[in-house]
Amino acid sequence: MAGPKRSVDLSSTEIQEAWQQVRNDASDDNWILLSYGDNGDIVLSGKGTGGLIEMKTQLNENQVYYGVARVRAVDDHGSKRAKFVFITYVGAGVTPIRRARVSTHKHEFERFFNGYHIQVYANSEDDLSEESITASLHACAGAHKPQAYEFS
Repeated sequence: MAGPKRSVDLSSTEIQEAWQQVRNDASDDNWILLSYGDNGDIVLSGKGTGGLIEMKTQLNENQVYYGVARVRAVDDHGSKRAKFVFITYVGAGVTPIRRARVSTHKHEFERFFNGYHIQVYANSEDDLSEESITASLHACAGAHKPQAYEFS
């Protein structure tokens, strides 16, 4: 594998279009994962319509991922609002040099995935439970708290 790159290139059409699909409420795509390719470039690792559960099946403990899951906040009046969860996943098997790269590159992914509501840092799938994400979303909901969240 090539050495770490100083900057992140998120300009590929594939990555741009995948992110726009997740942002689009009319699209069924509700998650995206980006990771480092063999040459150190950023690649689209996955996207899909199966929500957080499907997204977690794509995770490898030897890899770093940056992604977003679209969750729907639902209230008693039938209103559904999209909420975006920005996820930085650093698997337990990631080497120290790759872990260090996260602190250097993370801010570029934060800018790219603009408009997210909460941020989650995870080292395992357990860190991405619906319960913990729901608690974080409730904590930032303000006065108009939804009754439930839909994860798929």
